[in-house]
Amino acid sequence: MAIRRACESVTTMAGHIPCSLIVVANGHRASPAVLDWLGMRPDVRLVRVRSGSAPLARRIGAEIADSEFLGFLDDDDEMLPRTLERKLAFFRDHPEVDVLVSDGLRVDGAAESRILPPPGARGADHIETMMRAGWSACSLTLRTRTVDLAAFDPLFCHMEWTLTALRLARHHEVGLLDEPTYRYHGDTPGSLSKSVEHSLAAPEVWRRLCALYAGTRHEEAMRRRHGIECHNASWKSAELGRLRDAWRLHAESLRSPGGIRAYLTYSRKLLRASLRQARS
Repeated sequence: MAIRRACESVTTMAGHIPCSLIVVANGHRASPAVLDWLGMRPDVRLVRVRSGSAPLARRIGAEIADSEFLGFLDDDDEMLPRTLERKLAFFRDHPEVDVLVSDGLRVDGAAESRILPPPGARGADHIETMMRAGWSACSLTLRTRTVDLAAFDPLFCHMEWTLTALRLARHHEVGLLDEPTYRYHGDTPGSLSKSVEHSLAAPEVWRRLCALYAGTRHEEAMRRRHGIECHNASWKSAELGRLRDAWRLHAESLRSPGGIRAYLTYSRKLLRASLRQARS
């Protein structure tokens, strides 16, 4: 049971340091057996939410947490043993840091790899590093008294950790703990990240981030990434036969920095697909 693995990993992560665990069970599909197991754990505060919205459940959990520091995990995450001590030491040594980003391990079958780019492949700019990372709930630990929870959009349910992390980085001091503190099990059955909707959500995420970082030194990089994701989503939309969406996304990719040079030839493929669809 993935949720059991996630919850039990919190205990091993905390070691001798006291911590509390809030589980927000949302929607009508929550397993009664899982709820019974959670209800019997004295270290778990179980909150039931009738709405099936995962981002709303996450925001509710964050709002009711009353600890000095706040971290997250989904059922496809697993905290690594005794990492809380290292996180708290980082916050203690860096009182200016509001948001701590830590590396993790991506597990896919028998393969295991680091999530953040290796130190030699990144610079000192944490936002640039965060733009290139894959995001899991466990990546972030917050100093609750200084962080505005408005960064957690209760309506956006795909790629929400990328959006949230870079929103937080725009307004708060970010620190980077360059060691794995969690495992992300990418092969978890039923994960939202495997859905078509998830793969098509990236353009909207980066569109929002382009607006958020307008006028900063990161604006062009955000716009380039938006162009890349529009191109990828255009390709996926074309595969699904959604050619109107494919053309709209393609037009957006062309407007990104370097977009005409990078993506103009793709227009021919879209045109051929549109002609085939018109004949059928």
